[in-house]
Amino acid sequence: MIMYYYLIGGWVLYFVLHSVLATENARRFAGLSPTTYRLLYSIFSTLALVGLLVLGGSISAQPFFNGGGLVRYLSLMLTTFGVMTIQVSFRQYRLKSFLGLADEKEGIKIDGILKYIRHPIYAGIILVTIGFFLFIPNPPTLISCMSIFLYLPIGIFLEEKKLLLAFGETYKSYQQQVPALIPRLPLFKKD
Repeated sequence: MIMYYYLIGGWVLYFVLHSVLATENARRFAGLSPTTYRLLYSIFSTLALVGLLVLGGSISAQPFFNGGGLVRYLSLMLTTFGVMTIQVSFRQYRLKSFLGLADEKEGIKIDGILKYIRHPIYAGIILVTIGFFLFIPNPPTLISCMSIFLYLPIGIFLEEKKLLLAFGETYKSYQQQVPALIPRLPLFKKD
């Protein structure tokens, strides 16, 4: 049981640090260039995430239901579609800039998948997370998935706040035209 508390605490700590360290104030406090800071932030985020997934995977637990057959197929489909969504999302960003290996001075991006949803990476994460739970439907996976789902609205809020500060009315107009996570079907599209 104590391992569950470690897992919950780990997720809380991860998301608090993830949010705090993503701020410009944290970068200035560290006294690092934007590219160096972004690279270190990316490394920290990746290693901590992998550590939490390993911790969750090391907790033995009985599944809630049989994750085989149709459920397994659905989990793989959702995960694959989520990964594909994330991959398509990354086409809108330079990988070097995303990792902090280069400085990006471009304006707001609204091409490709960003014409349909504002946060395609988060949308992909949602699909991967659901697929992950269906693939391994046990309490540690549920804790990890619920932690991710509880944080996503906070992460989106903080990111939108940062984008509004950076791009002002241009981003506000984009917000009003493009949904955050679920693309509008052409049948229901606003004119």
